[in-house]
Amino acid sequence: MFRITDEISVYRDGKYIETRKTSDTTANQLIELMVGRQLTTLFPKQIAEIGDVILKVENLSCPGHFENISFDLRKGEILGVSGLVGAGRSEIMETLFGIRRKASGKIYLNGDEITINSPKDAISKRMGFLTEDRKESGCFLSLSVGFNIYIAALSNYCAGVIINRKKTRDAAQQQREKLSIKTPSLKQHIESLSGGNQQKVLVGRWLLTDSDILIVDEPTRGIDVGTKSEIHRLLSTLVQQGKSIIMISSEMPEVLGMSDRIMVIYEGKITGIVDAKDATQKLLMEYASGIVESEKEEIKV
Repeated sequence: MFRITDEISVYRDGKYIETRKTSDTTANQLIELMVGRQLTTLFPKQIAEIGDVILKVENLSCPGHFENISFDLRKGEILGVSGLVGAGRSEIMETLFGIRRKASGKIYLNGDEITINSPKDAISKRMGFLTEDRKESGCFLSLSVGFNIYIAALSNYCAGVIINRKKTRDAAQQQREKLSIKTPSLKQHIESLSGGNQQKVLVGRWLLTDSDILIVDEPTRGIDVGTKSEIHRLLSTLVQQGKSIIMISSEMPEVLGMSDRIMVIYEGKITGIVDAKDATQKLLMEYASGIVESEKEEIKV
């Protein structure tokens, strides 16, 4: 916007707000116009107590996508996952969640080895997965907002085969209010909502499952800057409550601003795991492009 425009017009909630000359406008001023309030920070990462290892992955492999992936996740931690598109980041987490079948490797939860063959298995282990593509693999577009919120936790509101409709409505309404989801009604089809509100619905879905481990794949892609800040704040609140988060993101400022540690993937392999305090954009890009790995190989030779 700032590079190629002469003027910028801002609309918010279907209403015209203001037009300004680009040369007289700063990024912060534009953000304030877009969200209707001042944002003190886009990455409101709060200090959370990081505890013992809750999840451990050893030599996880899926031929054609990645091999020998080993890492751990601690209680109260946000583990950022960085790398170029196509590096295998999403495939690793889909395998961890049971969407893909692993060829080899072990997964430990609280020290005990577990088997995950399907998303149902992962959910039973109190894991959640906010997928990268909300339209293709996240939302049930032709169904209601309410259904999209409570579907993953539906078993909590059933007595046998009977669904307690009041409980599902109350649960969905609670998430609607908590996340400020803008919709005329919970009966509204989710396909009519904005991208940001669809993303909030999906976040609400996994909050209802009370997951101890939440995997979020590109959690703020394609949404407005105000909603980005709200989702960042929510993720920060969750880890303060003792939850653990794995966050895949292609946005370098987001990875640096929200992570406690950052795991970098290059061509299906981990090239580095860096503490956030030691991470820089340059270092992460070197890992993501295989430069550091190439140097290691040259030293071995």
